[in-house]
Amino acid sequence: MLRKLGFLMSALLLIALVLPVAAQDEEPFALTIMHTNDVHAEHEAVFDGGGGAARQATVVQQIRDEGGNSVLLDGGDRFTGTLFHIQWQGQDSAQIMNAIGYDAMTLGNHEFDNGDEVLAAFIDALEFPVVTANVDFSESPVLADKVSPYVVLEVGGEQVGVIGLVTPESEILSSPGPELVFNNDLVGVTQSMVDELTEQGVNKIILLTHIGYEADNMVAQNVSGVDVVVGGHTNTFLSNTYAGAVGEYPTVLESASGEPVLVVQASTRTQYLGRLDVEFDAAGLLTSWEGDAILLSRYITPDPDVSDIVAGLAEPIAELQALPVGEAGAFLQGDRGVCRVEECNLGNLIADAMRADTGAQIAFMNGGGIRASIDEGEITLGEVLTVQPFQNLLSTFELSGADVIAALENGVSQIQLNDQGQVSRDGAAGRFLQVSGIRYTIDPTLEPGSRIVSAEVLNDAGEYEPIDPEATYSVATLNFIRTGGDGFSILNDNAINPYDFGDLDFEVTLDYVEANSPVAPETEGRITYVNAEVAPMP
Repeated sequence: MLRKLGFLMSALLLIALVLPVAAQDEEPFALTIMHTNDVHAEHEAVFDGGGGAARQATVVQQIRDEGGNSVLLDGGDRFTGTLFHIQWQGQDSAQIMNAIGYDAMTLGNHEFDNGDEVLAAFIDALEFPVVTANVDFSESPVLADKVSPYVVLEVGGEQVGVIGLVTPESEILSSPGPELVFNNDLVGVTQSMVDELTEQGVNKIILLTHIGYEADNMVAQNVSGVDVVVGGHTNTFLSNTYAGAVGEYPTVLESASGEPVLVVQASTRTQYLGRLDVEFDAAGLLTSWEGDAILLSRYITPDPDVSDIVAGLAEPIAELQALPVGEAGAFLQGDRGVCRVEECNLGNLIADAMRADTGAQIAFMNGGGIRASIDEGEITLGEVLTVQPFQNLLSTFELSGADVIAALENGVSQIQLNDQGQVSRDGAAGRFLQVSGIRYTIDPTLEPGSRIVSAEVLNDAGEYEPIDPEATYSVATLNFIRTGGDGFSILNDNAINPYDFGDLDFEVTLDYVEANSPVAPETEGRITYVNAEVAPMP
């Protein structure tokens, strides 16, 4: 009996010793997360011959050929931004995403731009799930049962949960159907979905969002159980390699329960593909990570199949560019030698369109963003795109009167006088501001920073009154300007409640032309000079 008892104790001791070793020997789960966001129907090359869907497809396939576990995710805003979307209403993106082989996407606010039926047709065409947890679609006659709050992907024998979120501001930024209900409790919704997944035994969870980088960081730190946040909406560029990044890739934070959580985002318009390599232990906790944004450079050979798809989708675009959109009752002056040194009527039209679109008191348009004139007569879509080819988004914010004046000062800071004491048109700077809702006077003989000698704002009675440096004014401009482009650091640093993700610039102008044709804006004294005249046109 004693011998049997001794044998049993030895066996139990052996088991006790072996079990920890077995647990330690369990293989970690490695996963590569590839991701895009805010593509905005930019399927062709976008910079220096690089970018575009076909180069993305090449890099995705190269990563898959490595043989590891991988997923490809999208953070929303595939819609709106190029003529591809105007022509195909999302079916272009569906074809391309299916060909590249996405595993899941969340909705962006621009997916709602064309109404629920267009969105439903887009989702129906996809060969992978769409996830968005903070919108109730159940009462929609066309979207009910098409969007899930989350999906569980089977990857390498493991379950990976993917939860979706979209900015609640989609309700006012876009055109969702009245039946859709948006929930702004992003933390509460996310935690509820994480808890559901945890109950199902899923312990590796990705939050796929279109809420913006700051909101991503907020949710990541206030929720337990999320491992990775793949974001969108703010076009945020994170990288450990490239200049211009706003932070490291990934952003490493601590969740509400003390575990690491990683936040990534990959700029916009198919310039980069994000790649995040992570490892999980047996409990689903992150143990290691590395990654970066991959530049889709011109040296990458485009995937031939995706190139063919894009080429086929592009065939009707030339015809679309010739589409009449309105009429000009006068010549619309957009010459750089005019719009970068003095008031021009096309600048007035564009700034007026910004103010009409947003309801802001003041609108700024940089003269460098006006790239062509439009002849009197029929206006085509192609002409509008030639005038505004950069496809910036409208920004809205509030600004003190003193900072409005400081912005105007930056706009006139590079004005030069020629040998005759005239304002020179040569080498004029693109930061010069065309305006609406405000008028200002420049003394170019004074030092930069002190050249604005008067500024007046249009009041509710339709009359101009001196700007109050202590008052706060609502302003609209391009996101390029608002975030510090052309030296406008004052707008980047001092804007109050900025929102940089409004409508596309050319679409705002297009809508205004369509609604007000024939358009015949005049120069009406919005910008004037004292102590010097502008040199005559050559």
